[in-house]
Amino acid sequence: MSDLKVPSPAPPLDGESGSYRLEKQIGFLLRRAHQVASDVFQAQIGARNITPQQFSVLVTLLRNRELGQTKLGEAVAMDPATVLGVVQRLAQRGLVAVRTDPADGRRRLVQLTRDGHELAGELVTIGPAISSETLAGFDEEEKRDLLRLLDRLGQKH
Repeated sequence: MSDLKVPSPAPPLDGESGSYRLEKQIGFLLRRAHQVASDVFQAQIGARNITPQQFSVLVTLLRNRELGQTKLGEAVAMDPATVLGVVQRLAQRGLVAVRTDPADGRRRLVQLTRDGHELAGELVTIGPAISSETLAGFDEEEKRDLLRLLDRLGQKH
């Protein structure tokens, strides 16, 4: 006979007694919503071949002349390894320039190139259309509530 204990089923999270429904779970719903947002993003971005992470970096650098790579990562909510990869890919495309901080040789400073500045300028004009299309079907109060709640959820970490 095995000493393996079978865990008790988790209590229902969706108000239906004894019935776990994947389609009612937060992770499933967020993934599905993310897919909708990603599809809208790709349709609006078109042939520019920019990922949402690259979009965030370019637009953030447009607002800030130059940022340390660590500060840039914090501003766009990316861990150091992810922002490093994004910056490297943008640099390979000639959209950002990276240099060593003369005051601290360990620090990498990132800024837009002329091509990056031009593209980032286009992206900020597209951004509102992406949000508008993603949130189509919601009234103004629902949009505010959804964005507020998502922001609050994202602040947990």
